[in-house]
Amino acid sequence: MKLIYKIEYDSTSFYFKRLIDELIITSKIEANTKQYFGFILIFIDDELENIEKFFLNLEKNLPYSMFLKKSYLIEELNEDIKELEDKNIKESFEILTNQKVKEILQNSNFDFLSQIVSLSRGEIVDFEEKNLFLPNKTLLEEFENSDLEVKLLLTNSQILSDFFIIENEELNLLCSIERPLVKLKLKNIDENISKSGYIFTRLVNCTKEIELSKAFKEQKIDYILYTTKKQELKACSFEENSIIIYDDKTLYPKYDYRKDKIFNSSKEYLDSFSNIYQAVLCEHNLLNINSIGVYFSLNSKNSFVDIKTLNEEKRVIYIPDIQTNIDSILEDISSMDENCKRLVDNFLKKFPYAKEIKLSSTNGFATIIEAIAKLLNLSNIKEFEELALNSGYVNALQIDMKLIKIDNKNYLDYRKIIQSIMSYKMANVDNETLSFSFYEFLAEFLIDYLREIARKTEAKYIVFCGDIFVNRQLFHKVYKELSKKYKIILPKQYPIDY
Repeated sequence: MKLIYKIEYDSTSFYFKRLIDELIITSKIEANTKQYFGFILIFIDDELENIEKFFLNLEKNLPYSMFLKKSYLIEELNEDIKELEDKNIKESFEILTNQKVKEILQNSNFDFLSQIVSLSRGEIVDFEEKNLFLPNKTLLEEFENSDLEVKLLLTNSQILSDFFIIENEELNLLCSIERPLVKLKLKNIDENISKSGYIFTRLVNCTKEIELSKAFKEQKIDYILYTTKKQELKACSFEENSIIIYDDKTLYPKYDYRKDKIFNSSKEYLDSFSNIYQAVLCEHNLLNINSIGVYFSLNSKNSFVDIKTLNEEKRVIYIPDIQTNIDSILEDISSMDENCKRLVDNFLKKFPYAKEIKLSSTNGFATIIEAIAKLLNLSNIKEFEELALNSGYVNALQIDMKLIKIDNKNYLDYRKIIQSIMSYKMANVDNETLSFSFYEFLAEFLIDYLREIARKTEAKYIVFCGDIFVNRQLFHKVYKELSKKYKIILPKQYPIDY
């Protein structure tokens, strides 16, 4: 019996195909695989009994990948589609199949007892370029004050559903062979782990960590907090899509077939384009089609909305890169009119902490949001965003998000945004409502202007990139409204931001 089995797969790396090839060999079936842009095909020519055993073997032993989507039988293949050539690039992360994990555990003689004793005393333990520590509010705050992100390493996956509020898509992502960090919500907020109740979490991803998990299990330790200066893969899920939030080294080196070049990091790849919008268009083969690109980032001073037609690429909305100085920001707001000047003066009287605000050396969107957060007496952008995610509100207060023309360019008028927030704060509106309202009206702003731009340019494709769109509240609303009429494009195998 001849069959063609199609596996939708949003990566051009070959490690997943090789896993299937290994299972073909162990199954002793007459079959072979070919990889293309967006999918892998398994060509089978064998007896029905052997085919059934093979699919059982696949189901049992083929690990999940974050790039994996649907799989199904197809009747025929379009012969015009070009097969990808395996460039024999070795992946830089350790692939942990069930068999591999079993072998590691059986052969492990790893002794971690002295370090466990140190951890139980509230000490920090150095392990594989990571600082490990048991949940501890004091240590947590010390690391966060040093701008080191605290993450959670789950050494016992059986507690996942008991410990976190987790959806199936997040669970699949967490358990994928790529082992990304996924932002999860704790069922019960524990300030020894996270003040907000959210924390980036991952499962063990290498031999040493599997051995560590075995030692922890013997001591009934299910998870550990850690910090590291090493860059790690972060991802999230949306509408059955896996989105890479950040990755500079894990999935590299990578051969890019459109560029015909090996890239050793995501930065190297993204730097080969004028901006990330162009990189996403190239990845989706949309360079010659009218489209709109939105790049809203906390990492760049050049957030924007662009339009691209066959004849030109034009910037239609700029996000101002303002001074990282609260006095300058408040002076800008005061300069709008007498009412705004009075608002600023009264705000400083009512909330004297505002006079002492120090902003980070950020830029663009990050400065605007950080200024809002600190005017609300919140510590940082992360706290502001997670307050919105925890709000549970449905109705938002109106936040003014308008454009202002300067030197014939359309800028987002950040002054009106901050002025709106300050006015509500003066009226004693709680921070939770204000953070929720900010993201709701940022979404409204995008929906309104993108519809208008799309109507004028007749664009059917809208590209979203930049880490602001990792915010679930914001992107859900934008996607829900715009996907009714337009094709929403996201990066697939490359990060959404630097």
